Parts: sequence; structure tokens; C-alpha cells
Amino acid sequence: MNADPESLSRKDPTLKKSLLPDNAWDTTPVSILENLCQRCIGRAYYGIIQIEGNATRGRAITFAYDIITGFERQAWEECQLCHGLLDDVYRYCDKIAQDLKDTEFSTFLVGSIMERSLIELEEHVFETLSVTGESIKKDFNRELGKLLSERLGKEVSFDDPDVMITVDLRYDQINYRLRPVYIYGTYMKLERGIPQTRWIHRDHSGKSVEELIGEPAMEAFSGTNFYLHGSGREDVDVRMLGNGREFVIEIESPRSRNAELKALESRINVSSMVEVHDLKFCDHVTIEKIKSAKNLKTYRSRISSRDPINEAKLYDSLRLLTGKIIYQRTPLRVASRRSDLIRQRTVKHSSLMSVNGREAVIEMTAESGTYIKELISGDSGRTEPSLSELYGSPLTVLELDVIGIQRGDE
Repeated sequence: MNADPESLSRKDPTLKKSLLPDNAWDTTPVSILENLCQRCIGRAYYGIIQIEGNATRGRAITFAYDIITGFERQAWEECQLCHGLLDDVYRYCDKIAQDLKDTEFSTFLVGSIMERSLIELEEHVFETLSVTGESIKKDFNRELGKLLSERLGKEVSFDDPDVMITVDLRYDQINYRLRPVYIYGTYMKLERGIPQTRWIHRDHSGKSVEELIGEPAMEAFSGTNFYLHGSGREDVDVRMLGNGREFVIEIESPRSRNAELKALESRINVSSMVEVHDLKFCDHVTIEKIKSAKNLKTYRSRISSRDPINEAKLYDSLRLLTGKIIYQRTPLRVASRRSDLIRQRTVKHSSLMSVNGREAVIEMTAESGTYIKELISGDSGRTEPSLSELYGSPLTVLELDVIGIQRGDE
């Protein structure tokens, strides 16, 4: 979010002339003190002379200097270092308060960008005076932050503020970064044919899980975009049932931060395609936590054979598969977009639920990252052993559902 540069009227002298023209004032210590404003003199001796406030410190130094030297400094048109830059904090404060009047936030932080030539001149001045001083950038940020805190009734935070305000003094612009809102929950995908995330590189006219959750959330928080971070993913043709999949929805540039999550949950659940539960606010750390979780998953699959299924033989094959270490090479169906690796996974449990002619229903519990379709079909030998191999005849997955995820807190 940027402020309109034309709405600001300041004419920055640093844009019109060099800070070190050919006829620059002599940069001797005495000349420096005679060409700086009291605030810049006070900044130079920050941490050396224990007087609170740069301007107050500068007045005390120049008063003592005039008494000792017997020389009364003449008024200058403008400070040869800051060019009155620090007086602009009031104008920027007014503009920022106006820009953020419709934005909900509790904490903020101010930053700034200044001309490199000004920073270099300041470094030269401090070196000549043999001081370290306080930079004009730090002084500007602090003073503007104090003004904004008083005006807005908000707190300055150096740790992940709700709003990051950057004043670009080179071009008289103000840029805003609103910290995203993160919402944790679990979702169930109740219909097949729904991708988890938005399609980017191909035509897809239907809704994704990301859109079904993200669009209502973006509207509730007056954001500009949204991103779904899921704890794993299911295929387009696979339903996510049972206790649901963990996710975090990230809302970008939210103008509101306090939407009612129960109302949002109800609005999302109006859809017959997706259902969410247990919505609560979280932070970005939760994304990594759910993505790195290695949870066991239980699947129910309807499978078929070209001949009537031998129930006893299938039962024995499932029993043999239980506890087996499986070696899976990246499946052919995803090989074009994923690394060609061999993964080692374990089948924790498998059972036969029913048999009806050439079809059967089975359940399997396996480690996170197991390709269940290929575990059943064998994927032309890329998964070993497979249920088809143990059964002795090709088995095909007709339907697949995730019916439970065993999380550490459950």
C-alpha cells in the first residue's frame, strides 16, 4: 500500500542539489558546528553529553560554545546536513494517520529510506568531530514513531508489528506493509473433483479448497489475497473425511484483524463441497509446524479386479502387507513435477471391509507421504511390494478417501 506521492507537497532539497557542492562549507570541526542546526549538533554528541533530547542537547552545546568563544552564531537559512528534514515528521504523521484511519491494528513500526549522499556526509561530519553520534535515520524514525503513537494510540513493536511503515524520503513516498492474518483450522473435502489449491497454469472453472475457504476469509478481513497452507494434500479425486486435514489460511494486507471466526466458519460451511472446523488465530510459525508434521493417515478404498475377487486371497494379501516396509519410486503420474526418488514407507494396518463380485472395499493406515493408489496398483513395478503383487493379479483403485489423520494431540 503506497501513499500518493502527489498528495505530499514537500520539496526535498536533497533532490535538487548535492549535499557537497563544489563550494561546500569547510568541514573543519569549528565550521561544522557553525553550519549545523542545534538538533544535528545534539545528535553528533548523542551518548557523550548526558542531556535528554537531541535538540535540547544541541542548544546546550551551542550556548556553551558561544560563551567560550565569545562568538554569537548567525542564523542560517537551513542546516547544511539535514536541510530541515526532521521538521517533516509532523507532515508525515498527518498523512500516515489519514492513510490508516480505516485500518485495524494494534502495533506498528516506522522505517525510512534516505539519500545515500546524506548518509555519507553525516558519516564524514561525525568522523571529523571524532564522535559516533546518532544517525539522522534513527532520529527520524524514533520521532515519527513517538508522534504516531501519541496520535493513533497504538504501540511501537519491533517484533512482527501489525503495520510496517516505510517513509521513502528520496521520493517523498510512504509505503505500508500490513502483517498477514493467519487462521488455523481443519477442513473436510466432501466432494470429488476439487483441487486443494488454485490452478495457475491450466484452465479450471471450478472452485478449489483454497478458494472455498480463502474467498470468504479475504472478504471478512478486507484483504487483497489469500494462500492456503495444508498439512499435506489429497488428490483432486480423493475426498478428505474423518477428522479433517489441518490448514492455515493466510490473508494478505488485511484492513481488518478482528473478524468473528465462528461467523466465518458458518459462512464457509454453507458450501456442500468443503467444511471447516476449529478456526482460530495463529502465527506464521504454525505453517511450518503443520507442514512438517508426520502423521499416520487412514484411507478407505474401493478397488476392482478383472476377475471376481477371491476374498480369502485378498484377506491374506492385506495381512502380509501390514507391517511391511514399502519402497516407492516417484509415481509416473507425478514424475514430471516431482523429484525422481525412492521413498521408504511402512504400512501400519490394513483390513478387508467387504467383497462384492469384482469389487472390494479395504482400509489402510500408512505413514505420511505414502502413495496409496500406487501401493495398491504397483505402478508398473515402481512400488514394491504392492497389494497387486501380493494378490497375484492387477487391482485398480476406483475410489479413495482419507478417513482419518492421527495427529499427535489426538
